[in-house]
Amino acid sequence: MNQAELSTRLDVPVHVHQRIPNTTDRLRRLAHDGAPHGTVVVASELTAARGRTGSAWSAPAGGLWTSTLVRPEFDADHVGRLTFAAGVAVADTVSEFGVGAGLKWPNDLLVNGEKLAGILTESVHDGVPVAGKPVDEVFPGESVGLDYVMLGVGINANVDADDVAADRAVTSLREQTGHDVDRSALLVRFHEHLLDRCVQAESADGFASVLDDYRALSETLGHRVRVERRGQASIAGVARDVTETGALVVESDEKSVSVTEGECRRLRRQSLDGEEN
Repeated sequence: MNQAELSTRLDVPVHVHQRIPNTTDRLRRLAHDGAPHGTVVVASELTAARGRTGSAWSAPAGGLWTSTLVRPEFDADHVGRLTFAAGVAVADTVSEFGVGAGLKWPNDLLVNGEKLAGILTESVHDGVPVAGKPVDEVFPGESVGLDYVMLGVGINANVDADDVAADRAVTSLREQTGHDVDRSALLVRFHEHLLDRCVQAESADGFASVLDDYRALSETLGHRVRVERRGQASIAGVARDVTETGALVVESDEKSVSVTEGECRRLRRQSLDGEEN
């Protein structure tokens, strides 16, 4: 990928790396120094990639590993909108490359149950980074500012599934299409879709449209699920909806519970205590 060419095509600063620890840390330094909205850090390989809960995961050479800086025109309460926007943007993008995918709450893109891409949203509030949690849970009862948001997206592009260490089955664009894809073209289309969806998410009507598209793509809603939560009891029930802040609404024992974080797995139809899909 050519840095100068991509910067020209996207009309934003693009920082291309062959191999770095992770893109989010690099983007954070750029954001602190005043990088503009839309700035991108992209790498062919990451050596210290991390997931939503801080867990390590592999990002081998040939993938599209990227973080995009967003400076939205809304307050901190609406940060959760951008995770939905990013998920729909990834689905929009891969569909143009001939791959239909669905969204698994909270942050995975799946093809036939196999993971194709993942999303990590990190926001910074008055200098404090927040990832994987709603802002009001980190700052209960406080009014905090929103400095910026970093949307990290990893797409298994031209990689072999066996090279991706993960706790679930994975796939790639190469595997789904039968050939390598142009990663520069993939980045350009994703970036365009992402910024368009982020603009949509800034207004109430626009975000309603994003949510409608998310629900249509969801492979979680309407299914029996179990959500394993760190330090808390797991929740099992039927996934009914998502909230604006990103919570999953699970109907369990005739009551609704809003789950804000955790590992969600679909269950077989016969029992909420049954085997996982």
